[in-house]
Amino acid sequence: MARGVVQFFQESKGFGYIRNPESREEIFVHRRHLQEVIKRGDWVTFVVSEDKNGLFATDVRKIPPPEAQHSEEVR
Repeated sequence: MARGVVQFFQESKGFGYIRNPESREEIFVHRRHLQEVIKRGDWVTFVVSEDKNGLFATDVRKIPPPEAQHSEEVR
């Protein structure tokens, strides 16, 4: 699974983009592939899929930001 940050998500239109912080690549996401509500700045995991229009994210799920994950491991 890939990880990234929601750069943009317009609920009224049902789509947005997730940025992979390592590759800086932006991946399209449609609301039908969300497991929960997302908003700009949320960290997510997702599966990268491809069709005739290009790459898109599926099975999108929110996760804690990396700094929160690290502080939980220290406890």
